[in-house]
Amino acid sequence: MDTDLIIRLNNSDESCFQEIYELYSFKVYCFVKKYTKQNADAEDVTQNVFIHLWKYREKLNPEIPLESVLFKSSKQEISKWYKKQNRIFTLNEKEIIAELDESYYEDEIAEKMQKIEYLLNQIPERRKKIFVLHKFEELSYKEIALQMNMTTSAVANQISKTLQYLKKNSINSNELYWFILFFIDQL
Repeated sequence: MDTDLIIRLNNSDESCFQEIYELYSFKVYCFVKKYTKQNADAEDVTQNVFIHLWKYREKLNPEIPLESVLFKSSKQEISKWYKKQNRIFTLNEKEIIAELDESYYEDEIAEKMQKIEYLLNQIPERRKKIFVLHKFEELSYKEIALQMNMTTSAVANQISKTLQYLKKNSINSNELYWFILFFIDQL
């Protein structure tokens, strides 16, 4: 089926492009949303994936599965999106982009995420909330202290304990960043 679609797309068949869009746009959107988090950003990146597909339609190899082409393009578009962002991450942006460009298998990512989620669920709920507010919602120690009715040094102590626990259990900043991408909405 993919071979036929790619051949038709190679020949600039617009109805084929529409068919491909209907078949794959939701999958691509869901994949992209894991990285961008915002619906509007995910929609923009997804649109760019399909623009890229149309632009390079004549160069597509019918032997390569269409889904592989779309997800490789998705990773490239996500990388471009990150480059355009003027955000400061705790993880080096080049490492993020390099990882997006590599072939990460979902089961490997899922394994890492399960480990991180498991470890974060092992810490006391209040400490977990403080950690999430600081690392993922980017609140300052002072803001957290006001919100949680505690001192800034107590907030710092709780965050330090969480980081020590994660490091002790072999969580590096890279794995923690993947946690942000996949699970922050669930906390």
